[in-house]
Amino acid sequence: MNATTDQAADKKAIAFDKLTAGLEALLTDGKWLEYFKFQARFHSYSFKNCMLIQVQFPEASKIAGFNVWKKLGRCVKKGEKGIYIFAPMTYKNKETETETKTLTGFKLVPVFDISQTEGEDLAQLPISSLNGDDQGLFDSLASFARSEGWSVSLEDTGAAGGYCRPSQKKIAIHSDNDPRHQAKTLAHEIGHALLHSPEEYREHRADFELEAESIAFLVLAHFGLDCGDYSFAYIAHWQSDKNALETLTKCGSRIQKTARQIIDGLEAQTSQAQKAA
Repeated sequence: MNATTDQAADKKAIAFDKLTAGLEALLTDGKWLEYFKFQARFHSYSFKNCMLIQVQFPEASKIAGFNVWKKLGRCVKKGEKGIYIFAPMTYKNKETETETKTLTGFKLVPVFDISQTEGEDLAQLPISSLNGDDQGLFDSLASFARSEGWSVSLEDTGAAGGYCRPSQKKIAIHSDNDPRHQAKTLAHEIGHALLHSPEEYREHRADFELEAESIAFLVLAHFGLDCGDYSFAYIAHWQSDKNALETLTKCGSRIQKTARQIIDGLEAQTSQAQKAA
């Protein structure tokens, strides 16, 4: 391994340590603990139920039962139809000392998306978009993505900063965001493109979002751009019902390998451009 490769490896290790430390600090922050407590009021749904929700209500964003919404100060609008999912049926075995619950089967129950409710505003994610220049990183990332067979476009992507559609080999980035945020989002979506399949994504969404955002953080850090305030919060949000640091450690090698692939591709482009000049 030559000196240049050693320096790149050290740089990546330092960035990953910074990501871990930043995430750990955020997870002990009072406002985040309050937010996580709020998030815990919502159910985590199985793959089968996620598919049922997708078929019945494709635009669903936050799902809960009638009584959960009521406890959160919201009520289901008159005339709204429920989204039916499977819920476990259990009974308490009072013959044992611990009074254990035994699964007897499943039944269909209605849940509702937040768009079907009205009432008090929910706790908001304490996160804001990145501002500032990208030092030309967006264009370099777009060129790399195209070399991998993906199209890249700037367009109105709605509430999302961007999206990746494997079936069309297309990446779209929100046209209204600042250049630094666009570059960060493009690195994130390239991470998805290189690492994740749509079939796996449905089942491992929270972990895959952690991986893609961590990849974006490492790529931007390598080129001297800081996106920590956004990335730490984004990762913590997606891992709100899990151990984010444990997941980060588990996925660390995949994250660093994919970030290295992107960084190497960008640096190869720069080298080729310099030779051609």
